[in-house]
Amino acid sequence: MIYLLVYAMLAVTLISVITLIVVMILNKKKQKKVGITIRIGTAAGIVLGCMLTLWICAHKSYPLINDWTFLGRDINDIEQKYNMFEQYVTREDGSGYAVLMTEQIIGKKMYDSADYSCYHMEFDKNGKIIKVYCSRPVGG
Repeated sequence: MIYLLVYAMLAVTLISVITLIVVMILNKKKQKKVGITIRIGTAAGIVLGCMLTLWICAHKSYPLINDWTFLGRDINDIEQKYNMFEQYVTREDGSGYAVLMTEQIIGKKMYDSADYSCYHMEFDKNGKIIKVYCSRPVGG
């Protein structure tokens, strides 16, 4: 639901910016002075669109968790911060994955236990997290 709201805001912002840019171009061609309101609106729309795009990119797996805070970090640092993993698997080459419950990260109980409440972190042989995603709990 949060993603739909953000995508709708992004679409409205982009439509507004495109409309303002078209108005600016038409006013320039007609030799009319472009108003300060149109310039401020265009700038605000561009900034808001960039912010929404960054938010969408940073919260791909779960709306309340910033994936960029995990990517590139050491798995041992994450273990120290959150105390215990729900699941921790290492392969022969030293890579593997670890699973945290999203409620451990955000500090709130999930409203629906069937929701995507497992936060998976895949790490390479050096322990650096290279991929994150959410899934349903095992057996859920």
